[in-house]
Amino acid sequence: MHAWQAIQNSLNYIEDHLSENIKMETLANVASLSPYYFQRLFGRLVKKSVNEYVRLRRLAKASEALKSKEKRIIDVALDYGFSDHANFTRAFKDAYGITPDAYRDCPVILNHFIKPDLLLNYIMVNEDVSLIADGIVVEVIRRKLDEPRTFIGIEGEVPDTELTGGKGTGIATTGIIWDEFHRQKSNILNLLPNGNEFGVFYLGDAREGCCNYMAGAEATGNIQEEGYASYTIPSGEYAVCCLEAENFAELIGSAIFKASSFMNCWMKKHSLTCGDFAAEIYYNKNQDASYMELWLPLSSSQRIFKIKQTWDKTNGTQKPSITTINTYVNSPLFECLCKHMETEYQSKPVLEYSRCSLQYGWNVKYKKAGRTLCTLYPKEGYFIALIVIGDREQTETEFTLPFFTEYLQQLYHETKSGMGQKWLMINVTNDAVLEDVKQCIAIRRGKKKN
Repeated sequence: MHAWQAIQNSLNYIEDHLSENIKMETLANVASLSPYYFQRLFGRLVKKSVNEYVRLRRLAKASEALKSKEKRIIDVALDYGFSDHANFTRAFKDAYGITPDAYRDCPVILNHFIKPDLLLNYIMVNEDVSLIADGIVVEVIRRKLDEPRTFIGIEGEVPDTELTGGKGTGIATTGIIWDEFHRQKSNILNLLPNGNEFGVFYLGDAREGCCNYMAGAEATGNIQEEGYASYTIPSGEYAVCCLEAENFAELIGSAIFKASSFMNCWMKKHSLTCGDFAAEIYYNKNQDASYMELWLPLSSSQRIFKIKQTWDKTNGTQKPSITTINTYVNSPLFECLCKHMETEYQSKPVLEYSRCSLQYGWNVKYKKAGRTLCTLYPKEGYFIALIVIGDREQTETEFTLPFFTEYLQQLYHETKSGMGQKWLMINVTNDAVLEDVKQCIAIRRGKKKN
């Protein structure tokens, strides 16, 4: 069993038993791990502690129960593991910025911490092949839009913190914009009869830390209407993620967040770069399922191509910038690791030139207290991370090894030791291997990584 599958089993168990007393030992048994390693692996893959995750998922389910007034708030609280009204109110307000009483009186759309579907991080599908994951059907196709499509609606600003792929909580700003659009929709004159509803994220003139979002519907041509915003999808090439869910609430909730995360991986895997907006097109709901499409424009890669042509990474006299290397690698994994090293270890990148025949050319080192934590070698579309495992790291590494990817386990066993060290040359090509690298760095630094 893969490590992510073990944690997914525990996530499924949690979701089915949120109203019960969930014990750590039970979850560890479901995952076939010791409680110690279960908690470490859970935090590594889910990015939350077990207790915090269970609390957030209980709050998500409790918020759904609060929409009905058949039960008292205290009964809802007790149903989902909260000891009393005050404890429930405090937790609910901390998560959503509103009390359960206020939410019941005036329900709004909330952002919840979505149950992860780890399958989407490790399984990649070809175009026109459907993937079924946790009740959601996902399919990716490429489309050419020959004629622009114009939409009219209501525009607002959305904080960047809401664009974290189902990892944040609070009142959904996009939900407020949608509610306002539906309130005014009948007053908009130039909408197509039975036209598709539409949402779009774009930078526009939004303040720092925000982006623009418009909720609307398709209009009759490029028509401006006073008091309303408009957005035109230009003709061109698009990667389209088709989503089908059991109901509309599931579609606009967890499905869209999971699809966005999946498409980010899919685009990079296929060496594609998204343009400067992301559009959601909603289709008529039916009794059997709800359907939408996530449209991502394919941007020109001329700048990347030019850098690849002009930068000679083996020329020791022309030192590149970290930006040039980042663009050359063209992988979000590289940028993610660099940011991790700066924030987690307060380590700045050091560019060095190596004449070693193993990896000739420019590389990026991250050091702490005079010790190299890792060395990154840029490649087109990926990078190699060199991490040295010495005598003092060996025990912890081999304890943790069963929870690494099969690739890293095999690499570790195949790498010969010299002078009491293993020099792991890790090809970082996906999120799972990146997490392995972060764990190895934490071990080298002597820092426990939860």
